[in-house]
Amino acid sequence: MRHRSVDEIVRYASRYRDIRFVTPNAFAYGSDGVHLRLDKVERLLRSLKGRVYFGTFPGEVRPECVSRRSVELVVETCANTRLHFGAQSGSDRVLHRLHRGHTVEDVVRAFDLCREHGLVPVVDFILGLPFESDDDQRATLDLVKMVARGGKVHIHYFMPLPGTPLQNARPRPLLPETENVLGKLALDGRITGSWMDHEIRFFRRTSHL
Repeated sequence: MRHRSVDEIVRYASRYRDIRFVTPNAFAYGSDGVHLRLDKVERLLRSLKGRVYFGTFPGEVRPECVSRRSVELVVETCANTRLHFGAQSGSDRVLHRLHRGHTVEDVVRAFDLCREHGLVPVVDFILGLPFESDDDQRATLDLVKMVARGGKVHIHYFMPLPGTPLQNARPRPLLPETENVLGKLALDGRITGSWMDHEIRFFRRTSHL
């Protein structure tokens, strides 16, 4: 991983009133992405002037990097009231298959720490992964419901991306109970996103042209 120096970031950021970072893991600043250097994160945040938004759109953090110290840095130095991270699944088996590098317990811990410090956790999930079993999907749904009670949830339906190990995989259909629960949560304004089959969505949109 490569990062601009604190001095360079401060120099360019001085031109703006609001400062936002585009990154898949803001807490990894100054580190190799595995061994965090929160001392460098702190130096960066305390060196900036203006309203700093860190670990929220258009960037995010990883759940295993959310700790008491990292959350306190955000609360003390930043303007954002949310922290955005990806859970992707509520099944440790699926997370292992995805090589995510974190566990369901990490997600729950990150959620609890955000709530404890007054930050709204915004959590991403992927449903319809090709190797997802019924039990895996139900476990994800349980975690979605837990997060929705005290945070924000964004749902994605699995889409195979070119150049990835799953580029030729087909998404798994959602269980009727999953669609039912997601629909109710969406009507209540507790989740956002799209979990409809992408081919169906495309057909419906183009059929009206």
